[in-house]
Amino acid sequence: MAEVWRSRDDGAIATARYTDPAFAALEHERLWSRVWQIAGREEQVPAPGDVLEYRIGSASVLVTRDRAGTLHAMRNACRHRGSPLVQQHGHVDDCLQCPYHGWTYELDGRLRAVVDADDFGDRLPEGLRLAPVAVATFGGFVFVNLDAGAPPLAEFLGPLTELLAPYHLDRMRLRLARTTVLPANWKAVVDAFNEGYHVQALHPQILPWTDDTAIAYEQFDVHARYGRLPGARRTLRPSPRLAVPDAEVDELAILEGLVHGLGGAFLRDERSVVEELRRDGPPPGTSLLGAFQARRRALMTARGFDVSAFADDELTSAQDVFWFPNVVGPIYPGSALLFRVRPNGDDPHSAINDTWVLEWPDESRDTRPPRVETVDWREFAWDAVTQQDYDNLERVQRGMRDGSVEWLFPNPRQEGNVVHLHRVLDRYLFD
Repeated sequence: MAEVWRSRDDGAIATARYTDPAFAALEHERLWSRVWQIAGREEQVPAPGDVLEYRIGSASVLVTRDRAGTLHAMRNACRHRGSPLVQQHGHVDDCLQCPYHGWTYELDGRLRAVVDADDFGDRLPEGLRLAPVAVATFGGFVFVNLDAGAPPLAEFLGPLTELLAPYHLDRMRLRLARTTVLPANWKAVVDAFNEGYHVQALHPQILPWTDDTAIAYEQFDVHARYGRLPGARRTLRPSPRLAVPDAEVDELAILEGLVHGLGGAFLRDERSVVEELRRDGPPPGTSLLGAFQARRRALMTARGFDVSAFADDELTSAQDVFWFPNVVGPIYPGSALLFRVRPNGDDPHSAINDTWVLEWPDESRDTRPPRVETVDWREFAWDAVTQQDYDNLERVQRGMRDGSVEWLFPNPRQEGNVVHLHRVLDRYLFD
């Protein structure tokens, strides 16, 4: 089946990669068991005894923080009869205890005590512990890898460490954490957020306040990004597709669309700045965009965020970063909107989608991590753009299941990141 599934040299992608249960099983065997993946944020396990569960397929991983403050990761299966010790998030005062027969484990996974240990005699192996999992951190994210022989996280991340260093993701904090199950393969969901080609058709309401044609795409060894063309200056202009004459351009409406239309990507205080500019206008001799960028710089500086590494235009532009294999989203100075997408068990037709909004903390407000909100994608009141994306994903998966489309043909430039994902995936699955 490898040749049937493998992506083609011309970039074409086999539809079966999104629909075949056997391909999904191969991913669990050769991708998810070997790749670094984000289990959560460090702030979700801030204190000794805090525990975070991460599930990928049938595997369950516990991330813990011991009494010395060190992070550990281990498989969430008691060595007695395999029962999970913790589900989702939690806190333990002293140790991990199996709810089935009461065996206990230290916070680093070492077996502490066995109930009625004398009954076992010498039948229990020395050094018995919860199976360890590789764990490392970057940017405030906790990464885990089920492969004990995996390369170091820094090697895996490659150029992302330098690219994202000025954003200080480690000092940002979660403002929102929302989970839903979507009716599409996990790769279809990642694909949808990894290109701008669909904006002109699926999100036409965005075109009046963004130039979707000035997007460039760059692929690294395994990761990728997209954003504005190098050296391109951000201006408050609609998409050239609309052919709006310069005399009819409403810059304030475009700025409002930019700040309000990107959901949680901009801070609450920045939305207030737009209202002030509508009321008072920009200072004499200053453009509307320049005034907003200056206010954004002052706001971030007041919060303690060093923005000296960013040019003015970068303050209102994003790095849309794809972290192979399953995290994607725009990162701005001071805020980020990220999507982590995972298979929903062994079902190739659904995916678990986690939406995380990060922001530079405002010390005057509560900065404790929010509880993860689990919602039904059909019933939750999404913003218009997200609703369009999710409705479309249901249609796309239904169309691929139809059986009449054997190969997909991505745009070689504007969907280059999509092609890249599948070629990297092939390296894990077939090489």
